[in-house]
Amino acid sequence: MDRQTIPGQHTTQAFLADNETLTQDSTLANPTYKDYTLSISGLDCPSCASRIEDSLNALPQVSRANVDFSTNTLYLSTSDLNLATSTIHTIEPQARLTSPQDSTFVISTQMPQTQKGFIFLESVFILTLIGIFGLCMGVLHLTTLGEQNAPYVYGVLALLYLIAGKPIFLNTLSNLKNKVIFDENFLMLFATIAAFCLGEISEAVAVMLFFRLGEFLESRAVQKSKDSIKALLQVIPTIAHRKIKKDGEDNEILQDLHPSELKVGDCILVKVGEKIPTDGVILRGKSYLDMRSINGESVPISVESGQNVIAGAINTSAVLEVRVEKVFEDSHIAKIAKLTQEASANKAKTQKAITSFARIYTPIIFGIALLIALVPPLVLGDWQDSSLWREWIYRALVVLMISCPCALVIAVPLGYFASIGYASKLGVLFKGSIHLESLSQVKNIIFDKTGTLTLGNFEVLEIVPSGEFDKDFLISLAMCAESGSTHPIAQSILRLQPKPKHSWQVESYEEISGRGVLVRCERGEILAGNERLMRDKRISFQPQNNGLTMVYVAYNGVYAGYLSVGDRLKNDSVESLQALKQCGVEHFAILSGDNQAQVDKVAKELGITHAYGDLLPQEKSEKLVELMGRWSGKTAFVGDGINDSIVLRRSDVGISINTGEGGNDISKESADIILQQNSLQSLVSALKIAQHTRKITWQNISFALASKLFLIVLGIVGVANMWLAVFGDVGVALLALLNAKRPMGNK
Repeated sequence: MDRQTIPGQHTTQAFLADNETLTQDSTLANPTYKDYTLSISGLDCPSCASRIEDSLNALPQVSRANVDFSTNTLYLSTSDLNLATSTIHTIEPQARLTSPQDSTFVISTQMPQTQKGFIFLESVFILTLIGIFGLCMGVLHLTTLGEQNAPYVYGVLALLYLIAGKPIFLNTLSNLKNKVIFDENFLMLFATIAAFCLGEISEAVAVMLFFRLGEFLESRAVQKSKDSIKALLQVIPTIAHRKIKKDGEDNEILQDLHPSELKVGDCILVKVGEKIPTDGVILRGKSYLDMRSINGESVPISVESGQNVIAGAINTSAVLEVRVEKVFEDSHIAKIAKLTQEASANKAKTQKAITSFARIYTPIIFGIALLIALVPPLVLGDWQDSSLWREWIYRALVVLMISCPCALVIAVPLGYFASIGYASKLGVLFKGSIHLESLSQVKNIIFDKTGTLTLGNFEVLEIVPSGEFDKDFLISLAMCAESGSTHPIAQSILRLQPKPKHSWQVESYEEISGRGVLVRCERGEILAGNERLMRDKRISFQPQNNGLTMVYVAYNGVYAGYLSVGDRLKNDSVESLQALKQCGVEHFAILSGDNQAQVDKVAKELGITHAYGDLLPQEKSEKLVELMGRWSGKTAFVGDGINDSIVLRRSDVGISINTGEGGNDISKESADIILQQNSLQSLVSALKIAQHTRKITWQNISFALASKLFLIVLGIVGVANMWLAVFGDVGVALLALLNAKRPMGNK
């Protein structure tokens, strides 16, 4: 495991010294738990991570512990950090913890020179040992010197065994101290020592050598997967140029610092080719921004003075002067990074099942191997026949070496995380592999209408005053009422030109869920909303039914008129629904707060038979539950995240789509999946990635189990030898790992 390079990182001891007071909390009757996100290095395999996780969760001072082997991260909630750390070091002495400070956002994706040197030396060392082994075998079997020099050659082979097996000896000793017996190190050591006892010295040495080579290649494959995962976070900016004035001088200078040191209100300069350090507003300049790393959008967008920009976007054409609007940890890109890193902590059911299966699988195989060694000699022939015992013990050893479940334990979780990382590059954020798995099983999709199926770019198509009110006064009332709302309909009214003649100061603003707004100003009370609002407030009015969204306005209890607002389908809505059908989605529905006539109009254009309008948020939830009970399979709800939090949580899979109009916040808790592009094609991509990942996962599970079962049968009947057994362990694991990486490059 490579240690992550983090600015200001501490050693474990230094980090604990900064948190000594926490130990005192464990002595309280009601201990106070504190959450930590720690970088952990020195873990060789997922089983090591599982042992640490299980041991920590067994402690009463720990409320939650999750070790993510894919990202070298420990998520820990504890009242005694010292105890948790000592427990980790007892189980895995080589494990190292580093401070969580900035580790969520600042990760070095470049391999340190020392690590590159270690990899080179290790590869040369292993190849040298294999070369010496080949020379020894040549002397024994291909020359006339073999017989007279056999003792010396076997002495060299024994030395090779000890040198090649040193890591396995040490790991086995450490595991035995911690009462961990049934792992790959113990099985390999047991099998090779038994092979020595049977006189199969060359095979024992060969197994140890090629097992070490396989472990080395496997660790490199795992590390490359992790490097590709880390590369997804390279979009995080690492430098900012803040404009400051020196004391006593009028001229401004640029101060280079990390984006995490910026404060709201700072003025920064973004040069051509650099990333926007944090979310802000352009003060001066005009340029094009490359947004591919943020949301997968391939076409650069034009920005100019007064427009908002987000961290991670690349400035491509001209220098920009930007005012900081959010601190770095609250920026859009920092939240993406945090979601991406923490996603694999929320494990899929298949992933959890494989981890649990691996814990009982090896002991069961060990028991089977013991039966293979003992039962046939006692039952099939003369139990005093030493050759018969030798033959069946050898077969049992072959079965032991085949049994390691590394192919499953490594490939399955890395397959999920590789897909999560690939999806994030396309602007699709999964908040955990469990949601990736759930999406792959979705058979029904329910949509919100406005901003999801339609553009959400409403335009006021009609302005019809009532009675004594004129058009300009009605516009003034509507604009005053909607001045505090970010809803797309409200924004369309606020864009009305020319500026109204009447403008009043708003004294109070109240949003009435699913109905509209009530505003009190210096001239009186204004109501603006749908039919329900007018009826609830006992306003006498004439309802309209023209298939458009209606905004009725009342002033001081008197109906003043209405504004009809229109919207149109997104360009890709029809095409996306067809693609979703081809992916196996069986039912579609619309749940909307807009009037039924408008919802029916959209449903007809899209060919959706289940469409329900005039729904309050709670009524949306009730209708969702009703449809979920009627249909089989999992159900997803897709909305813009403004008024859909209830249904997003109640559905099997909640999907929030970015409307681009102040819609979903990246940190929102209600959605399981976030689509950063305002396009339903992102939903199609997400579903295809989920289905592909599920396919890859079950391919790996089936391949690993079938391969091992086949090789075990060959071992029992005496066809497979120890050489083939090594392939059954590390070879199958490598193939499954390579297969797990396929989602990264799948087009």
